[in-house]
Amino acid sequence: MNFKSYLKDKIVELITASAVLVITIWLLVAFKVNPVLILLLAGLFVMSLLGIFIYDYNRKKKFFNDIKEKVSRLDKAYLVLETLDTPDFLEGRLIVDTLYEIDKSMAENVALYQKQSRDFSEYIEMWLHEVKLPLSAISLKIHNLLLSEEDQNKNAEFRKLLAQTRRIESLVNQVLYYVRSENVEKDYHISKVSVADIVHDTAMTYRENLQDNDMDYLVETGALNIEKIKVNTDQKWLIFIMGQLISNSIKYKKDEGEAYVRIVVSEAEGKVNISLEDNGIGIPEEDLKRVFDKSFTGQNGLDRTKSTGMGLYIVKELCRKLGHEISIESEQGKWTRVDLSFSDNEFYDVV
Repeated sequence: MNFKSYLKDKIVELITASAVLVITIWLLVAFKVNPVLILLLAGLFVMSLLGIFIYDYNRKKKFFNDIKEKVSRLDKAYLVLETLDTPDFLEGRLIVDTLYEIDKSMAENVALYQKQSRDFSEYIEMWLHEVKLPLSAISLKIHNLLLSEEDQNKNAEFRKLLAQTRRIESLVNQVLYYVRSENVEKDYHISKVSVADIVHDTAMTYRENLQDNDMDYLVETGALNIEKIKVNTDQKWLIFIMGQLISNSIKYKKDEGEAYVRIVVSEAEGKVNISLEDNGIGIPEEDLKRVFDKSFTGQNGLDRTKSTGMGLYIVKELCRKLGHEISIESEQGKWTRVDLSFSDNEFYDVV
C-alpha cells in the first residue's frame, strides 16, 4: 500500500473537499473578508485535511502491510488471523471480524470433510480385510486343485485362475496399503531389522508369485555378512515395498529366455544399499523421470498390461515417510534397477 494508491481511493473525498474549499473562498471574497484572513483559513483547511489523510494512511498502511508480510512468511497462510492485533479503525475491525467468520466456516467444512474422508477410509480398510479372506480361500482351493490334478490342460487352466486370483490379491493389498499410507506414522513400528531377515521374508512372502512366473530370486552380498547388518525401518512396510518392486519385475519380464530378480546388498559412503535388479524389458528413457508420479503408467503400462500407475507412487511415498531414499535406473530392453538407501547415522547399525 502506497500513498499514491491511497489518494486514488480517496478521490471522492478530495474532490468534495476541493469543491467545499472553492465555495468557501468564493463566499468569503463575496463578503469582502480580508484577503490575508482568507489565505489563512484556506491554508488551515488544507493542512487539516492533509493531516487527517496522513494519519489515516499511516495506520491503515501498518495494518495492511502487517497482513501482507505475515501471509508471505507463514507456511499456512490461513493462520494469519491468529497473529493479527485488533486494528484501531472501523474498516480494519470489520475485515478482522469477516476473516474470523470465514476462518470459522472453513475450519468447520474442513473438519466435516476430514471426518467423511476418515469414515470412508475406515470403511474401505474394513471392506478390504473382509475381501482378503474369501480371496485367500479361493487361492488356496485352486492351489490344492492344481496339486491334485493330473490333466495338463486343466492344470494350465488352474494356473491361469491362480495367477489372476493372486493378481487380485496383489491389487487389494496395494489399495489397503495406500489407504494406510495416508496415516503411515500411526501404523509403523521402527526398529533395527536384519537385512538378512528382509531378504529372507521377502523371498518367502513372494515365493509362489516368483515360481508361478518362472523367475529366479538371486541374492548377492559380496563380502558382506548381512546377518550383522541392520537398518532402522518398519519390516512390514519394507517387505511390502520390496514386493511391489518384485511385482513390477514379474509384470514386465521378457517373453522369452531366463528371467530373474536379483537382490544386491552393499555399503557405500556410510550407507547401506539394497538394490533390486531384473533383466526385464526395461523402461523407456523418457519415462524414467515420471515413474514415481501418481497414476503414471508410461509406455510399458500401455503396451504390456493395464497398469494403475499407483505401485511405484505408493513405494515412493512410503520411502519418504520412512526416511529411506529410493532411485531407479534402467536400460530399455535390458534391465531395471531400483536402489533403496539407508543412512549411516539414522537408519543402520553394524553389530
